[in-house]
Amino acid sequence: MSLKAFEQNLPLARISEYQGAKKVIFGVGAVEDRVGTEVKRFGKKVGLITDKGVRKAGLADKVADLLKKEGLTVDVYDEIAAEPTSDSLKKAVNFGREGNYDVIVGVGGGAVMDTAKMVAVGLTNPGDIMTYVNPSQDMIQVPPKPKILIPTTSGTGSEVSPYSVIIEGMYKTWAASPSLYAEVAIVDPLMVMTCPPKQTAGSAMDALSHNIEALISTYSNPISDSQALEATRLIFTYARRAYHDGKDLEARWGMACAAMLGGIVIGYPWIGGPAILGHCIAEAAGPRWNIPHGAACGLVLPYILEFNLPACVEKIARIAHVAGLDVYGLSPREAANAVICEIVNLLRDMELPISLKEWGVPKKEIQEFAEYIVNERQYIYGLPTFNPRKLTKENTLALMERIYEGIIG
Repeated sequence: MSLKAFEQNLPLARISEYQGAKKVIFGVGAVEDRVGTEVKRFGKKVGLITDKGVRKAGLADKVADLLKKEGLTVDVYDEIAAEPTSDSLKKAVNFGREGNYDVIVGVGGGAVMDTAKMVAVGLTNPGDIMTYVNPSQDMIQVPPKPKILIPTTSGTGSEVSPYSVIIEGMYKTWAASPSLYAEVAIVDPLMVMTCPPKQTAGSAMDALSHNIEALISTYSNPISDSQALEATRLIFTYARRAYHDGKDLEARWGMACAAMLGGIVIGYPWIGGPAILGHCIAEAAGPRWNIPHGAACGLVLPYILEFNLPACVEKIARIAHVAGLDVYGLSPREAANAVICEIVNLLRDMELPISLKEWGVPKKEIQEFAEYIVNERQYIYGLPTFNPRKLTKENTLALMERIYEGIIG
């Protein structure tokens, strides 16, 4: 291959450099076996961040009791909003600063873990915590206090990612920094067993979106692809089982692993976030129209694959094999279309809406929303760099109209 041809092959021409969580502990019973030992390495005064649902399920107090048995002092804060708003974050940071904790432990879903990360930041960095929330620049000046993250859902992968997502006004923004990686992530499938069916379904689609969007990123490479493909296989294998029988430990194990892999994958700089059209739309539509994050990600996923298909047929087609589809004798385009249909089947099997209309979104707002995506939001997500197909006013509006009406295929 000539040097010019090599430089034009973008994934090969880029240097791959990445960081990650300092320690990951995965397995059934990992919390009971390891949380006390791990937390006490960082100090004696613990601020435990959770939400009321997780606490009601007994999961937060279970962790608190394990820590107290190790002689640690634990204060529990459970006032986290279902979606991580700036107001909710500021209150949590105030709790952290008042307690001046040695270590922060997050027990919950993505909102809890994202908040716990920023509480740790607020303990060492002064002033308004939103000062440190910037998608395009690392604003964290001083290393945060140590943070131990324990997920109770299998979706965001926040326990192993360098991001903290916050709702400011009508849309989501986020902090991005290597400082947000956990000192320890403890992923225990037993902590997910009480996750309700609707949240299980939404979490599954969030994880699927992370991994599939990573696979079609312009700069995807074998490092991220290997993990994203295996995570995708796990989701197609276990998502339905976890949704229909939450006590299926094997299914919970598979989904916990898939979500964790997705969190690792979106932390790779060449994936950028994920910086693909799906999350760009979902993270704007969710807060605006009160659609839970995972459901929003799942809703738009088949449509953004159909939109991007002309620019990445081969990438989408290879998902067919890990999805368990028989595509022998089919062309790459036919195999890619089969993948899109199977995602729609998965949404239906987990009883999730497949149109914005089903969420009661006003149709009159679709054009303005499409213009916002193409004129502003796509640049926050770096879509001109990472998304396979370029956006125009015309194709973005056509896409949003299809998502609104539920027209796929």
